[in-house]
Amino acid sequence: HPQWGTVTIACGFSGHGFKFASVVGEVLADLALDGRTRHRIALFRLARFS
Repeated sequence: HPQWGTVTIACGFSGHGFKFASVVGEVLADLALDGRTRHRIALFRLARFS
């Protein structure tokens, strides 16, 4: 979340998106435990809509 660094949002798992749910879970666990992940997630930042 842009204002609260401890909030992580994951959505979009209907249709074809369900196949990505496992890696999204891994990314969220990485972020919660280590504050970083080995996956490239910059493409999915909310700031891309500004």
